[in-house]
Amino acid sequence: MILEKYMIKGTMPSTLIRGIPLVKATEEQLHWNQLRKQSLLDEKPSDFYQVAKDQLGLHSTDYWTPYLSVWARIGDYDAESMFDSIDNGRRLARTHAFRTTLHVMHIDNLSMILSATGPSLFRAYRADKYRKMDQLSDREIEDMLDRVRAALEDGPLLTTELKKLLPEVGENVRSALLMLMARGEVIRAKASHARSSFTSYALLNKWVKGFKLKLIDEQEAITLLIKSHIERFGPASVDDIAWWLRETKTTVKNVLEVLGDTIVKIEVGGSEKFILMEDLEFAASLEPPSEDLVWFLPYEDHFLKAFINRANFIVEDVQPKLFPADKKHFWPSKPDGPRKMPSKGIRATGEVRPSIWLNGQVVGRWELDDDKENMKRVVFSLYSRVTNSQNDRIEHIRSQLEHFINSSMIPISTGK
Repeated sequence: MILEKYMIKGTMPSTLIRGIPLVKATEEQLHWNQLRKQSLLDEKPSDFYQVAKDQLGLHSTDYWTPYLSVWARIGDYDAESMFDSIDNGRRLARTHAFRTTLHVMHIDNLSMILSATGPSLFRAYRADKYRKMDQLSDREIEDMLDRVRAALEDGPLLTTELKKLLPEVGENVRSALLMLMARGEVIRAKASHARSSFTSYALLNKWVKGFKLKLIDEQEAITLLIKSHIERFGPASVDDIAWWLRETKTTVKNVLEVLGDTIVKIEVGGSEKFILMEDLEFAASLEPPSEDLVWFLPYEDHFLKAFINRANFIVEDVQPKLFPADKKHFWPSKPDGPRKMPSKGIRATGEVRPSIWLNGQVVGRWELDDDKENMKRVVFSLYSRVTNSQNDRIEHIRSQLEHFINSSMIPISTGK
């Protein structure tokens, strides 16, 4: 059984075993613990490999986001080395996973993640009505996949190259690649530069040296992945987990029962959420930081994408500015731009613009403007009141980020 909650006034629920209170943590402690697990406090991972491994997957819809997600957690690092690792299959792989979205993942997590997400991804691509995959027989699908797989035996190829080699597959090459990625057979390989989406595709077992994918039972993998989500992002609700993994709430609830007393059900802000027992104990020991902490998280950073309800981090009147109906809305350097308000549905599930955090809460938004000589300028707007010293701290981090982008990201993003 999942350990149930026990309410004590002024604290978070104490966990009970045989009716005896074991531990209690305040909502503030739980909040800081979530940020600690994102490496946003004092504990910093050793390098970008460790960040990718710890965080399960770095969101990569925008190809700069993984690099900037790492920077937000460890500060300046060798971005060119990270690009080389992704580009040459060294311990990092870029492929589709959570919510069918592109992520950069550490190969140590790849078997679990693809075992959990791959089957549902394959079913979605196989049933694609827009590309008319649903009109092909299973035999036709497998024949198409065999042809693409065979073409990649000699090394990475672009989609345009595959189409020339396989005219009988033609425009179905993309669907074939997506299905092969869902099966863990193909990944995105080389790109012309760090921000290019124009990538080649390669066979996973040939591209990532020394790695062999070990697929496990889908349900077993889903159980492991849900536990990993709670470990990395918890406290998390059933709605959060179901949305992140694109599974039904029934599936999530069943897994929570299987996990039993390794997790605890608590109440946060009037909602039921789940956290690992050992995590709750650690949270109860946390003291709030003694100084103001500022973070600049990038566009679509994986942290906020782990929750469907982000009210714990972003107050209601700020949410429309972080989840606008159009990215031009509320652009920091264009205060007279459009102000169309998005629906709450878009705010909950739409894209997340770059965010400025102060002491664990989103207080503003940042964006990149073009500057002279192909340089970038970090511009921002604050939506909450801050002190002069806090504003100075925000400006200091902004300046560091701008320097990192212009000195480390621009040089690897202009083609080879």
